[in-house]
Amino acid sequence: MSPDLQNIPWARRLKLRHLEIFLALHDEGSLTAAAARLHMTQPAMSHWLADIEEAVGHPLFARKPKFMLTAVGQVLLAHARRMLGDVQRTDSEMQAVQAGLSGRLHVGTSLPSVLVPRAIARLLEGRPEVFAEVYESNQAELMDKLSKCEIDLTVAALTAPVLNSGFACERLFFDRVQVVATQGHPLLRQASVSLEEVRNHAWILPRRSTVMREVFDSAFAAHGLPPPEPHVEANSSMRLQVLIAAGGFLSIFSGSEVNIYCSLGLIERMPMTMEIPFGEFGAIWSADRAGSLINEFLDALRKEAHLI
Repeated sequence: MSPDLQNIPWARRLKLRHLEIFLALHDEGSLTAAAARLHMTQPAMSHWLADIEEAVGHPLFARKPKFMLTAVGQVLLAHARRMLGDVQRTDSEMQAVQAGLSGRLHVGTSLPSVLVPRAIARLLEGRPEVFAEVYESNQAELMDKLSKCEIDLTVAALTAPVLNSGFACERLFFDRVQVVATQGHPLLRQASVSLEEVRNHAWILPRRSTVMREVFDSAFAAHGLPPPEPHVEANSSMRLQVLIAAGGFLSIFSGSEVNIYCSLGLIERMPMTMEIPFGEFGAIWSADRAGSLINEFLDALRKEAHLI
């Protein structure tokens, strides 16, 4: 059944340009800044704002020193982001078709894990005509991109805010944070190593804003110890490269990564006296927007998670 817009007058008057201007005003907080961002004059911006408020039938902003959304504006905000995100995604998919690809998959991940690349490789085995793009960022930004329809799915920690976000969530695996070093590190000669013993050595760690770093620091705090102060903070691939090049340092990786790197002889697992649980990780997506490609990728994630 096609949607009936006869009884929604503003739906026929609203244009994408209205939504673009509405979002610019919300982001910038003033007519002057929004007009500069969109390369418009301030009178033209005022005209467009008046037009959209007339179309909707309600004021969208309270005119304080800084533009603040009204209750109706708050409702429109989420829908405006989603609609403009859909437009961008539709344009990308049409370009993909013109380039000979049958679909585009936009995946987000905040994890230094082998799961996402393996799942993409599995998907492409059966669907070589698909284009996949991976966004690596922190969890908050990826959830924001998911709400704006800028990505189809993200693989991240299943924290309480994520589980209560309204998105579909599926647990894929439980992981641990593991301490590692390159061959020859003196602590590797011990049968077991405590947190207190490792904290005074030289470290290469993830940035403080990452989930892994928060989990790692919390493990020390739980035992009344200050966490190590690293010489280097970097993402997963750079940590591995610096660790191999420098030698003598300790670092941390997810258990799924360590299994791969140890099998290649790049690093060795430190025999810690205690485990550091990383937590549950899974797929997060919008159930009402899950087409066949997303479902195929979910299936690939499940199969690869089972192997991990």
